[in-house]
Amino acid sequence: MLNFTNLLLIGYTAWKGFLKLGRGVVICIIYDVKHNTTNLSHTPFLTVHSKYQLADEIVSTYFLSKKDVEAYLQEWVVPPETITTILQAVDSYNPQLDMILLTKNDLHIEVDILQKSVVVPVECYQQVMQRWHEFSSYIS
Repeated sequence: MLNFTNLLLIGYTAWKGFLKLGRGVVICIIYDVKHNTTNLSHTPFLTVHSKYQLADEIVSTYFLSKKDVEAYLQEWVVPPETITTILQAVDSYNPQLDMILLTKNDLHIEVDILQKSVVVPVECYQQVMQRWHEFSSYIS
C-alpha cells in the first residue's frame, strides 16, 4: 500500500495537520470497495482529509490532533496500554522528520512511526503543493 504517491499524501497530511493542530497522527483507513462503503468523514475531530481509490480499495487519510487521539482510539476499542504507548509516541516524535501512521483495514489496526523516510513531511507538503494539479483530486 505505501507507494511513493501514498507516502507523499501521508506526509502532506502529517505536515499540514501539524501546522494547523500541533502534534498528532495520520489515520489511514482502507476500504475494500467490494465490501465496505462506510464514510467516516462526518467524524467531528478529523481534519486534513484526502480520499483516493487504488484498484479494489479506497484509501482515506486524516490528521488527528493529539488531544483527540485517545477518544478516537477508544472508539476503535484499542486496549488502554496501547493507547498510552501511542500517546507517548505522539509526545516524542519529531514532526519535521517523522510521522505516526495508524492504519485501519476492516478490523485490523496497525500503528507505525515512519522515521528516516525517503521524504520527510515538510518535503512531502512542498512536493504536493508544487504539483497540486496532480494531487488536488485526492485532497478535500
